[in-house]
Amino acid sequence: MSDPTAKKLSEVTLRKVVSSWLYSSQGLGCLLTPEVPRTLPDPRPDAVGIRHVGGQLKGDFEVVSVVIRTSTKRFISACGEASAHSIQADRSYLACYLGSEEFNEDQVDVALHLGIGLINISSDEQCQRTVPAPLSHPRSGLRAALLHRLGLAICQLCGVSFSLFPENEQDDAVLWNESWADRFGRLRNESVYDRRHLCVDCVRNVRDIASNPDIT
Repeated sequence: MSDPTAKKLSEVTLRKVVSSWLYSSQGLGCLLTPEVPRTLPDPRPDAVGIRHVGGQLKGDFEVVSVVIRTSTKRFISACGEASAHSIQADRSYLACYLGSEEFNEDQVDVALHLGIGLINISSDEQCQRTVPAPLSHPRSGLRAALLHRLGLAICQLCGVSFSLFPENEQDDAVLWNESWADRFGRLRNESVYDRRHLCVDCVRNVRDIASNPDIT
């Protein structure tokens, strides 16, 4: 349960603490922790991390969603909210500010039953993962939509996730699928919104292959 004598931390501070932990090598080692816009529709996470899990041979990644609370008040409801994120995220966590306290056994059991992880935020602004989140099976369309709203895309060739708005201009590519959109009645006034993305590396590799006369 939450420590009533612990110093209070604002929601903004808690989000920064959790995002730092997601990115840190002592945490989950996420490659990206994009800012979550307030305009994001439900279920809206408080923090998100993109974690590469494919190693050297695959571009697989996980979307980690975190719901953050300033205490364990209405704990089961908060757990239910975190569990709802499994429809669009690969792993879902509930992070609670507990001060010097720990999650009790009943709270751990609830998290295990609902298939979410628990993160304890201490008064010294450190995160400790009490319960690891199991792997979920999100809806692929909702997962892709969440990523796009966060300014990210999935490469159609190698499968990595990358930023659509990098600090430096990058040579990625967008493929507009006009015939596909027309087939499903989504072509309106010659405007196409159905698109697929290629990352910088895949664009370069495709160009190298196309320009190599030894490859047929």
